[in-house]
Amino acid sequence: MSGSDPVRGHHRVAAILLSLDPAEATAILRNMKLDVVEAVANAMLELDPRLTEAGAVDRLYGDLARQINGPKTVHPCSSKDLEHLLSQSFGAERSRTVLHDIQERRRRERPFSAVEAYTPFEIARVLRTESPAVAALVLAHLDPSQSAEILRSFESEAAVEVVRRMATLEPPNPAILEAIALDVHSQLEEAPAIVGDSDPSRRLKQVALLLNNAPTEIEKNVIESLAEEDVAMADELREYMFTWEDIATIDKRTMQKILGTVDTKTLSIALKACSTEVEENVLGNLSSRVRDMVAEERELAGAMPISEVKAARNEIMTNIRAMIEAGEFRPNRGGDELVS
Repeated sequence: MSGSDPVRGHHRVAAILLSLDPAEATAILRNMKLDVVEAVANAMLELDPRLTEAGAVDRLYGDLARQINGPKTVHPCSSKDLEHLLSQSFGAERSRTVLHDIQERRRRERPFSAVEAYTPFEIARVLRTESPAVAALVLAHLDPSQSAEILRSFESEAAVEVVRRMATLEPPNPAILEAIALDVHSQLEEAPAIVGDSDPSRRLKQVALLLNNAPTEIEKNVIESLAEEDVAMADELREYMFTWEDIATIDKRTMQKILGTVDTKTLSIALKACSTEVEENVLGNLSSRVRDMVAEERELAGAMPISEVKAARNEIMTNIRAMIEAGEFRPNRGGDELVS
């Protein structure tokens, strides 16, 4: 559909209903709330003119089909939500029994579920004070990715010893396991607040900030040296040094040069759920013709998985970082005075 303003939801519904057989439209309206029916009925009388264009309703049906058949979202379920659901299904007394049995089973199968809620650094801070045997026992029951992040905070020798014990671990008595889980959780609750930024990812952000204000040669040497020891950390540091949100700070000439390397489809996907600042800097540096193309492709794409949006943004960011490394442009530095 043409036009930069999106067509409102009630007008979309109105257009689809008006395209149906009256009996079908009536059946759908009967299942709507009264306030929604009123809004849709009003939209039928004042239908957005764009919805009368050739092919407009076909596109609406396409959007609807993609939303119905696309990936579904699952919302987290709290204990209170589950209790309400079970109560509606089995009655209050039976639901309490079922919920109690579930909780007992979870305690046996995931004794460290309360510990999992803390950050890797917080867990590591407690486990570093425990014996390697206790640390190995806890890490063996956590998600492997979380355990790996926790081990990064250990000294090399200590980490090796913990891993060695994890490899030869024998299942302990359930009572002992529960006691250790309660003790570790208690220590996490009582631990003093972290002073400063000791989380590795936060430290990297600080380093990135420092390098963004350092001479180019120092920046290059630091990242290259880090990459020789830890490629993943060097890549993470590069990401912190220039992020998607930083696109809002790029000057007009550079922005136009960057946009010349991006096709409209990638751009239309990358701009979904985008901040106003980034969107304005991107769209403001496109010709009116290309801007209309991006708006139309964005509208036609409909709702999309966030993974696809991130992939499109990563493609653009890869081009930007390549230009930075090639010296084609430098991001605005903190404290830089802009002159004309």
